[in-house]
Amino acid sequence: MARVDSLIWFMAGFAQLFVGSSLEDSILGLILEITGGSSVLLGLYALIFVARHHKEFEEAYSKLEKTTMSRDEQGRIHRIDDSNQVKRVVWYAVPIILTFFAALGWLAN
Repeated sequence: MARVDSLIWFMAGFAQLFVGSSLEDSILGLILEITGGSSVLLGLYALIFVARHHKEFEEAYSKLEKTTMSRDEQGRIHRIDDSNQVKRVVWYAVPIILTFFAALGWLAN
């Protein structure tokens, strides 16, 4: 989920850059451009940090809200992740597409 969070930082940053660039010659536009640029950099940092430490996060992080608990024949409890691949792809595809359009809109402006 941290990679999707970095994409959300990208979307928020590009939206701020886009709005800030349309508000020319105002202090609000300058503030939005500065905070938008820092949000894009924060998204880049989160993406690089999670990619660098992926194995540490994968072992320590478990999405318990999306798992089902069941018992086997010996009575031991097991977690079963029943989320399908389509939902996982959508969680990544939608922010990537929106980030792409936001970056394109900002660059065209």
